[in-house]
Amino acid sequence: MHSVDKIRFTLFYGETPQADSYGYMELNREGNMIALYTKDGEEMDIYGGHEFVRVSTLGRFDDRDRDNFYSLLERDGVG
Repeated sequence: MHSVDKIRFTLFYGETPQADSYGYMELNREGNMIALYTKDGEEMDIYGGHEFVRVSTLGRFDDRDRDNFYSLLERDGVG
């Protein structure tokens, strides 16, 4: 099972964001970050000079069924 955490960026592509800039972090079953997403749910470069803090965990999903992943984002207002 993978999990999705809501995050707040403190650095976004190496620069301080203008306002509260939120996104999402996908973690694999071992707890390692495998992807970052913008507040709109678009995947972004995880090596782009970002710093962030975790805000909350949205939930877990089966890594073979991406529909549940998108359902978690939709419940948080994405889409």
